Amino acid sequence: MKKEDARQHIQQHLEPGDFLVGFFQAIQPFKWWLFLFIGPLAVLSMKYYFVAVTRKGITFHRINLMGKFAGQDTFVFSDIKSVKIGKGMLQRPMTFRFNNGRKLHLKGQLKGVEKVAKIDAETQRFIEDNVRTEK
Repeated sequence: MKKEDARQHIQQHLEPGDFLVGFFQAIQPFKWWLFLFIGPLAVLSMKYYFVAVTRKGITFHRINLMGKFAGQDTFVFSDIKSVKIGKGMLQRPMTFRFNNGRKLHLKGQLKGVEKVAKIDAETQRFIEDNVRTEK
């Protein structure tokens, strides 16, 4: 999906009075243990997201295998316990920990063709300023 289409969808689903800081495409990789059971079909368990960072919080827009939006989960910054942001050359690994004990491992897109939404320094800095970061 092109980033212009994603931006339009994200802005349509913002809460009134909220402002979009930035967004990027991310992937939740498949689990290696699943690969041992079903082999190459484990790649079908990968999940794709557009992560929208706003002034109030973070929204995870899920994308289905056909490239269409399948749903969204919105979290205010107080619902996110911590985030761990790693380093990478093509993708930036991130682990979000929520107050309810849930964890979400994502790899945010750093490099790619122009039509792919990538994480920029301003968006990453805004996440780090509003959520406690782990080392």
